[in-house]
Amino acid sequence: MLDGSDEEFIQEDEDQSPAAIKKLREKLATAIQEKQEYLDGWQRARADFVNFKKEEALLLADKEDRIKAEFVEALLPSLDSFEMALKHNPSDELALVEKQLISSLQKMGVERFGAEGEAYDHYKHEALAQQGDGETVRSVERSGYKVGERIIRPAQVII
Repeated sequence: MLDGSDEEFIQEDEDQSPAAIKKLREKLATAIQEKQEYLDGWQRARADFVNFKKEEALLLADKEDRIKAEFVEALLPSLDSFEMALKHNPSDELALVEKQLISSLQKMGVERFGAEGEAYDHYKHEALAQQGDGETVRSVERSGYKVGERIIRPAQVII
């Protein structure tokens, strides 16, 4: 019986010859080697499982972002209509409805971007025309939207 020490209980009436002791030591060495192999295998399996859980979490988060992006893409025509209506006919009621809609999207992690005066970023903005230095947004023709770092649609701007 192995109990962590390198000794095995031998009854007094058993053979304690050098050959028997040698055989017991060989069994012990084999048992220690097997234990190490099992321990190594278990540790590898445990590390693989931890990596699997991390990958699954990333895939799930990416899937959630893609679903949100698809949802926002379906809403973009309505959002654009609100934005255009407010530009051409500003009203408090319409502004309130747009604000509520944008607030609801923000709670889902969706961010609207594109504002006059911000620095032009070719990753986030689509330049429709250039009227000045090309480094600052002069006007926003259509807002952009993103989820996390994923750009759903770049903002169309004049720089």
